[in-house]
Amino acid sequence: MNDIVNYTPPSYPIYSFPPEIARAIFEVKEKIKAPDALIATSFLATMSIACQGVVDVKLPFGAVVPVSLNILIKAESGERKTATDKIVGEPIYAHDEASIGQHQQDLIQHKADHRYWKTVESTIRSMIAKAIRQGEDAEDLRLRLDEHIKSEPAPPQPYRFIHQVATEPALMKSLEGEGRSIAITTDEGEVVFKGGLMSRPGLRNKGWDGAKLLVFDRLSTGSIVARQPRITVNLMVQDAVLDVYQQDRGAVARGSGFWARYLVGAPQSTQGFRFINYIDEEWRSLPAFHARVRELLDSYATQRKSGVVKREILEFDPEAAAEWVRLFNHLEGQIQPWQYLSDVHDFASKANEMLARVAAILHCFTKQQGKVTKATLNSAVAIVNWHLHEYKRLFSPQFSAFSMQQSMTELERFLFLNYWKAGLQCVPKNHVLRNGPNHLRSKAALEPVIAALIAQGSINVFKDQGTNKVMIGFIAYRFGSLNYY
Repeated sequence: MNDIVNYTPPSYPIYSFPPEIARAIFEVKEKIKAPDALIATSFLATMSIACQGVVDVKLPFGAVVPVSLNILIKAESGERKTATDKIVGEPIYAHDEASIGQHQQDLIQHKADHRYWKTVESTIRSMIAKAIRQGEDAEDLRLRLDEHIKSEPAPPQPYRFIHQVATEPALMKSLEGEGRSIAITTDEGEVVFKGGLMSRPGLRNKGWDGAKLLVFDRLSTGSIVARQPRITVNLMVQDAVLDVYQQDRGAVARGSGFWARYLVGAPQSTQGFRFINYIDEEWRSLPAFHARVRELLDSYATQRKSGVVKREILEFDPEAAAEWVRLFNHLEGQIQPWQYLSDVHDFASKANEMLARVAAILHCFTKQQGKVTKATLNSAVAIVNWHLHEYKRLFSPQFSAFSMQQSMTELERFLFLNYWKAGLQCVPKNHVLRNGPNHLRSKAALEPVIAALIAQGSINVFKDQGTNKVMIGFIAYRFGSLNYY
């Protein structure tokens, strides 16, 4: 049991990426010193954003699906996710900044175009009024006005890839139109989790599945329609935020297959070990990665501006297709009762599609010719397999019990070192809520652990008659026998 409680996930399979991508990942890792999984998934998300607008992938049994990925990394603040995402995804952020700047110029031009359009409209209306006053036939003028009204210049819309939407209407607005390709990415997952976007997983599930049509009806503004949208999600969330969400909505999210569509991970923190050995400001491998991102974004932009987004459909070669089917059958067998994946059958059922998406992204991004090969599929297997084990560790009921035991140990150790050893017999519960272990700094996360420690005979809870504060009291025979350090 202690081995599971103290389990540390293995290193992320960076070597499984194509060499040119792996070199760029290691380069960022050396300079940023962030957890390897956080960096590698930032690369995956960036490649997903770049590729999702130009390719789809055909599964061996015939279904065509997006290559878009959902990624969720569980980590505390200070792990340098913002710095990592901005460095890895620099071409995407640069595109969005340029788009916003161009939008200002487009607004000026649109204002002039619309004034001219209004002048023409006014002229035609005057001609119609004159014809009517003079008893002349105005039908041709009316048809001319109808055509003119149809040609009203639409206000320009800035095209951004990166969105930090927190609500369902905001998401639909960002997807409105034909073939939009966007990304929801933030290192403050609390904004998304508390903003309502995660409260109704159905829309997000449809987006991941590649629904041809998404419709959001509102009485006040009418329907918002998105056709063939593509969405990449890349979130970092703190323990406490995820714990609260899981307690409030976890059953619905898990039951609907929402979490099964995510590549999840909780890498070990590098804080306290990010020592600088030397300073090297030159980037040797990352520029080539950025160049390919820009190339794919430009390809998508060309299609989007033409009004027709037609994605290339990638297929597996016969050897890769046969291997995919073998893996499918293997995973299917593993979700039988008492098998390794029986408690995470939701993710296991989506894992083969994840394999196809990651393989297609690697194939597209590295400009491989022809069909997706078995070698590329095997690279995807190593990557998705890491996330499969993380999903089991984070969401399996078996591991949840061990997670509770770990939280109990952490809280008891905190109380012992900070209060008992200082000679205190009790402490205000709110003080622990504010200053205790990071992932327990919410009532939803802290209360179950307190209840478990009460049941264990470590603490009791009472109300101080003088201050009316709720106090956590330490059971002397228990705390007197502890030896935390």
